[in-house]
Amino acid sequence: MPYARVNNKELFYTITAPEASAPKSALALVCIHGLGSASSFYAPITPHLTSLGNTVLAIDTHGSGLSPYSGTGNTTTSVADDALAVVESLAGQMPESVVVLGHSMGGIVASEMALRDEKDRIKGLVLIGPVNPNPGAAEAFGRRIEVVSQGGMEPLALSIPAAATGSKASPLVHAFIRALLLASSPDGYISLCRAIAEARVPDYGSIKAPLLIIAGGEDKSAPVEGSTYILEQYGSAKKEQMVLDGVGHWHVLEAYDDVAKLVGDFVGNL
Repeated sequence: MPYARVNNKELFYTITAPEASAPKSALALVCIHGLGSASSFYAPITPHLTSLGNTVLAIDTHGSGLSPYSGTGNTTTSVADDALAVVESLAGQMPESVVVLGHSMGGIVASEMALRDEKDRIKGLVLIGPVNPNPGAAEAFGRRIEVVSQGGMEPLALSIPAAATGSKASPLVHAFIRALLLASSPDGYISLCRAIAEARVPDYGSIKAPLLIIAGGEDKSAPVEGSTYILEQYGSAKKEQMVLDGVGHWHVLEAYDDVAKLVGDFVGNL
């Protein structure tokens, strides 16, 4: 299986190239998942995006999915540095120009990647249910850390699939989320809880790349009001937000057709 060895970590990734018959595109879509998730979160939208000629790179962050937890901790900026290092390590295997997709916590990471993009590779950002760092996060994630420390991932796998999705979510979606959570390393999950709780607010105003935010109309974890605030703070001249009715916080799994079309249209107009 493919692993990138960067920053003293081993990070699993999946890179999917377009079919030879697909239209030509000079873009690589770099996908950053959220807390308790993995690169497989993006699998439902990958076929559509590659059919448009894009290369899709999905990464398991340090301590998530198939990327082992080294014990060194995580911050939103370290996850951003890791992702940029993976992109750099794959030079020659995918286009130079990049669009970053970030879900939930990955929205913070995507913004930090844009701020640290010294080579000006990032040509656009898609934030899916982005979390905006706030003072109340420490208490909320402190409770999660306590739950996982005492009972592992099972308690969260019992509650989150139904509690964090919208009215349109199917039992299959719930099962997918449950599998992602149960496959998460408890120590890695705890480290990412701390990363979110301690995250700084990115300097949104300094980011000028085109921006698309996809929000869930029934998202309780990252409500529309929060993503609207992020949209307003971004320095991009081209920016928009699309709200999906009946969708909670696991947008790609709950409404993959809608998300795939929105992302494909956005990328196609860059």
